[in-house]
Amino acid sequence: RTNERTNERAGAMPKIPFKKTKAGMKTKKKKKTIEGIEGRSFCITGTLSSMKRKEAQAAVINAGGIVRSGVSKTLEVLVTGANPGSKVALAEAYGVEIWDEDTFIEALAKEEEEEEEEEEVKKHVKKKKKSSPACSGPRWEWEDDDGNWNQYAKEDGELIEGSYQTEEPSFVTKDFSWNLKHQTLYKVDFENMIQINVESEVERNIRRLGPKTKKSKSKEDVKLEDSVHSRWEWKDDDGNWCPFADEDNDLLEERYKSGPKGIFSTTEFSFNKTHNTVYVVNFKKGTQRNVETNSVRPIRRAAVSEYSSSSSGKSSGKKGGKIAWEWWNDDGDWAEFAEEDAKMIEEAYRSNTSPFVTRNLTFNKIHKSLYIFDFIVMTQVNSDSGTSRKMRRRGTKITKSGHDKAEDDGYADVLDSEDWGASVKVKSSAEAPIFSPSISTAEVKKQQLLGAQSLRGRKGKKVDYGPAVSKDKHGRKCFDEMLENEKRFCGEWVVFYHSYSAAALLYEVQAAVAAVLFRFKSQFAALPRLLWKPFNDIPNAKAMLKEFPTWPDRDHNPRFRAVGLCGTSSLLAHDSEAPPKSVFLMGYSVGSIGGILEKLLKACGVPGSHVKKLAKRVIKLAEKHGLDCCGVGGKMCKSGRAGHMLQIFIRRELVDKYVYPSFPYGVPDKKRDPLGRYLSKNGQKSGQVRLTVNPDVFLRASCVRMFVFSADPTFHKMRADFQEALQEELDEILKNDKTRVKAAKGIFGGKLPSWWSSDDQSEASKMTKKRYLMPDFD
Repeated sequence: RTNERTNERAGAMPKIPFKKTKAGMKTKKKKKTIEGIEGRSFCITGTLSSMKRKEAQAAVINAGGIVRSGVSKTLEVLVTGANPGSKVALAEAYGVEIWDEDTFIEALAKEEEEEEEEEEVKKHVKKKKKSSPACSGPRWEWEDDDGNWNQYAKEDGELIEGSYQTEEPSFVTKDFSWNLKHQTLYKVDFENMIQINVESEVERNIRRLGPKTKKSKSKEDVKLEDSVHSRWEWKDDDGNWCPFADEDNDLLEERYKSGPKGIFSTTEFSFNKTHNTVYVVNFKKGTQRNVETNSVRPIRRAAVSEYSSSSSGKSSGKKGGKIAWEWWNDDGDWAEFAEEDAKMIEEAYRSNTSPFVTRNLTFNKIHKSLYIFDFIVMTQVNSDSGTSRKMRRRGTKITKSGHDKAEDDGYADVLDSEDWGASVKVKSSAEAPIFSPSISTAEVKKQQLLGAQSLRGRKGKKVDYGPAVSKDKHGRKCFDEMLENEKRFCGEWVVFYHSYSAAALLYEVQAAVAAVLFRFKSQFAALPRLLWKPFNDIPNAKAMLKEFPTWPDRDHNPRFRAVGLCGTSSLLAHDSEAPPKSVFLMGYSVGSIGGILEKLLKACGVPGSHVKKLAKRVIKLAEKHGLDCCGVGGKMCKSGRAGHMLQIFIRRELVDKYVYPSFPYGVPDKKRDPLGRYLSKNGQKSGQVRLTVNPDVFLRASCVRMFVFSADPTFHKMRADFQEALQEELDEILKNDKTRVKAAKGIFGGKLPSWWSSDDQSEASKMTKKRYLMPDFD
């Protein structure tokens, strides 16, 4: 031990940790090669929370890096913990890359799958050199502690295969050949493909290889197998998914069933017979790699069902009770797909694969355009022209994860309910909180260096707006401007995106009213929530999360929809619900919310006898400026593109108070919590959020800055003019002190806050775009 201490004081390399093998022998642990560490020089300063400094230094060395004791011009990376001292300033002066502890841990924790693949290749080459007897039946194997697969003894394999053929999900036994002396009880689980020692609870992976053996099947099983099969596909250089040959499909499926997260190597692909190249298939990554050229192609597995109606669903009453697929046509109505097309779309839908790409459509035989069907947001996109249409599936109770109804429609439902806020008692007036910026200059500079939130972790990668937006000139311009806004605000603000369509006019009316009563900057953005009453009980994200477990319908609950919005944390991510690239042009809902505008106007103080006439005038005014009004009983916009995107910037100091990370339906995502910390780091951002859109902060440009982008180019251009004209049209409730007080009482729930003034604020609400785009104005 004296020698060990002397070596450590002298800066000698720490001893490489040992690991025990199955037999109890000690072997040196193989060094990992981690991208970003190997061959680079590191200095570690400050106190790390997850390990001691010497452990961190050893980890760098084991990963192929070099450890330095001080900062110099030749140092490549400085890893900082708590209280890092003067080395940080010196590193900044020399231009040395600086990592925090999280970045360091991420680098150390990168998957070692490439090493596994190389080991698999070595095993494959080694196997080729040995002559192995032909296998006449299925072969069962178990995985040892080193990740190697070993064949069971003949009698043990026969025992497992016999039980496997009974189609029972598992069995227990003491009859394995290695267990005759100990007589330990073992359980073999075919569903999870594991073998468990019941006494020690040690688990081992198992797999089944060799020719297929038919099990005895009932008539129902035969019928099911006739209608369901697995399809393996690979992606070509143009991004199209292509099916593997039948024999290759069988090979992949057999190996997949023996271990769905496994890796295997082979030379047996049909396209490889003349070359005899080794290919490595990684099911966990979904890749196929050519070992000689190192080229990698994505692969995927889809279970395809024949077109039939669901036994659990209701018949649509058309075409013999089969499920109907429909698309939203230019006349503002639903039209059915041809039966042949509907059959193909249904097969793709049931495979749980999205998007589905095809040229094989009855209406497309001449043009041969590539169509993309997105089953998450239910859109059909012509990738050649960029035309996007909504679609829907009828005749079943089966629903996809996510919303069956867009939440802007849900907000309309809340307004439509006579007693939506009856249970809410006004406990206090709106707070009008005072906000003071508190982010340090150093943190602002750090965030500015990391850049736009949606572009983080994408360095060197082409910015992809998706097939629909990329083909649309106006759409590209909008996305370019949104990213420019992100670059401008990234120092002190985080950004979220909310897509809507049917409720656009409701949001616009609320913005116009808020401009006159509360100085809201309506020329730049619509306002999704205005009525204060429901925020008395749910003023922020903490209160929402406290109530969330009591909502059986989760974020479909009227209490959520009265105060909350669904959003995403990136403009470019492929999120599981309403990704901006997919929903921008057409929006996230199609349908009618007729009558809801009248409810909103009444809530804002319009006399009941005047409501219908005013609503009609507002709709006519909106149509004149190009807004799609088919959802409120008006005309469709000229382009047919009813989508809108609300870009919401929130101060970094406030994000965790009013926003929480979520899965579909608003279920909290603890992995990204706290959200502010997650969004402040480098790396690609994705995932949904739920926002509490409290007017106390969302009306204040010092706390929240919003921009609206409309897919219809006419309305997008004329929107500011529409807001001015709309404020004039709403003069009935905004023209004098008396009517403004009445409107404000309706919005506040009856009790006016002391800070509110009945003066017309419309002039004070106006601001130049140049000033509004300044991230730090007071």
